[in-house]
Amino acid sequence: MSTLSPLVKDVFVAFQVIPRLKEGNNFEVVDKAIEVVKAANVPYQVGAMETTMKGELDHLLEIVKNAQQACYDAGALEVITNIKIHSKTTAATDTFCTYDRGVTEANYMFVSP
Repeated sequence: MSTLSPLVKDVFVAFQVIPRLKEGNNFEVVDKAIEVVKAANVPYQVGAMETTMKGELDHLLEIVKNAQQACYDAGALEVITNIKIHSKTTAATDTFCTYDRGVTEANYMFVSP
């Protein structure tokens, strides 16, 4: 059951994991978190500072939790996870999110599942 109003359709969730290791390469651990997103079968975009996904909020938050766990499974001692959520109702026709203003070559980077 969704935690948002039934008027809210798909949301965008952007997250960043910052793992701390005793030794090893942080980027390899972050790659494990990205693998979780890729396997989740949702539209996503991997950026330099965060990964953005589109879908149902509870499902996306579960993916974030699984990505965080993947960091621990890869040897992280602790993980800082930053999360951003963008949601809107079906009545929102003009929004600050560029995805609603029209897809251009520059802003269409989501990978379809």
